[in-house]
Amino acid sequence: MASVVTAGLRLPHSAEETPATVVTGFLGSGKTTIISHWIESLSSAGKNVIYIKNELGEEDLDAKLMRGRHIISREILNGCICCTLVGPFISAIEEVVDTYGPERIIIESSGTADPASLALMVSDHPLLRRDGVISIIDTLNFEGYHDLSPVARRQAVLTDLIVLNKIELVDLDQIRRVVGYIRELNEASPIVEAPRGRLNPDLAFGLTTSDLDALLNAEEKEAVRHGHAHLDDDQIEAFAYTSDSPLSKASFQQAFTTLPKQLIRIKGIANFSSGAEVVNAIFRRVDYSVPPASLENSSQTVLICIGYQVKALEPEIRLILDRCQEN
Repeated sequence: MASVVTAGLRLPHSAEETPATVVTGFLGSGKTTIISHWIESLSSAGKNVIYIKNELGEEDLDAKLMRGRHIISREILNGCICCTLVGPFISAIEEVVDTYGPERIIIESSGTADPASLALMVSDHPLLRRDGVISIIDTLNFEGYHDLSPVARRQAVLTDLIVLNKIELVDLDQIRRVVGYIRELNEASPIVEAPRGRLNPDLAFGLTTSDLDALLNAEEKEAVRHGHAHLDDDQIEAFAYTSDSPLSKASFQQAFTTLPKQLIRIKGIANFSSGAEVVNAIFRRVDYSVPPASLENSSQTVLICIGYQVKALEPEIRLILDRCQEN
């Protein structure tokens, strides 16, 4: 069974694909806690978010039900909407998108779900754009993959970002052990920490259409440049890279092999010689997409660079990106 929570203002449905992020993790890893903090942060910023949760067992629904063909909805705290998907995935998502017009969807898989099948369903859905697969690890109780199911191992491998939860309850030696276990299966995906179940949404998600519009607004760019130096108390920093010269897409792609590992995400809009494209990168995996109509003719590159203590690495990163400019 799956339930849906929406947060923020209800907006009319857009023809744009809705970015959807899949969150995996074994039973008890703390997925719901981390997601609830994301929803709180995104909704306070005026974002309309839908949260779909796959669950085992039955859920008690109160009397205030709003029934659709493929979803059963009910109002919960703070004006959010909780739904139970009762139809096929494709039809249920269509009804959710048409009913609530979300800017972003977060899908939490059950602890025993294979991440590959869910990620493929999202990728194949005509109304969705897959915006990453995130795996949550219970650092306190994790003792390696040797006694866990094949699904748990696949959750560590088939992921764009690995999040260590409950780190405030363990010592440094345990964190190192957990990282060692993970790296036995996955040497590439970046690993970040979520103290007390909190991870900044800027690390987890790409950009929505409204975010992209704001990036090219002069006042918003100034706010990005000066207001996002410290995203949290976890040494996550950000800066904005801008360029008025077109970039070579081939050089830009190659640049990701030389960027510092502390740089976890790059997201924004890039003005390539072939035209503007939306960029959403996690470590060395880069996704490109067509920008919304309002940004198709953008002549400026605006990229937000996020990572651990990246302000100190800003000159190096800027130099690498500058080398991508067409001569």
